[in-house]
Amino acid sequence: MIPQNPFKSAPADGVTRLIFVRHAQTDANAKHYLQGQSDGVLNETGLAQAAYIAAQLRPFFVDKIYSSNQKRALATAAAIANEHDLPVETDPRLQEWNCGEWDAMPAVDFQRMIAEQGLTASTLEPPGGETFQQVRSRAEAALADIIAQSEGKSVLITSHGDFIRSMIGVLMGIEADVVTNFLLDNASYSILERQQGTWKILTLNCIS
Repeated sequence: MIPQNPFKSAPADGVTRLIFVRHAQTDANAKHYLQGQSDGVLNETGLAQAAYIAAQLRPFFVDKIYSSNQKRALATAAAIANEHDLPVETDPRLQEWNCGEWDAMPAVDFQRMIAEQGLTASTLEPPGGETFQQVRSRAEAALADIIAQSEGKSVLITSHGDFIRSMIGVLMGIEADVVTNFLLDNASYSILERQQGTWKILTLNCIS
């Protein structure tokens, strides 16, 4: 027997649901470059991924859709919104971590740099960018406003890998050095619900 999708219906009374969607693929993602607040667009694979996740989420109950105003996130959100006949509300606070001068650095070079210097997420200070504490503060402020306007609703938020990890960290009380280890693929979704005042992770990095 195929199990019922529990997210087809509105949340139970007193429950708030957040559906976090990481944007689909860009060329920088495909080449494994850091991509912070540079405004890359979806590539051919990304456009197909956006269409696919929109179809996957079509049966889900969604009251509102919020998105980062960066092109890759907004294009992903628009594909999903089209399936739900909903507008997309953009919020620049949902943008990716500003990694400053490290933007477009090959990921392999970034990993080598942090290993050689003994850096962790909590100690990163990119020249011209944000620390993860600043990202976390931005995530906390954005979530506070979204949740205040969405009590008892099912809300979809399209954003970016590091920023979604920061939002999950805020809600679950998980520190940056731990939550940065969560894998979030392009065009994946993760669902959290607040039940009786406590946030719970129901799905993480779902791509099918």
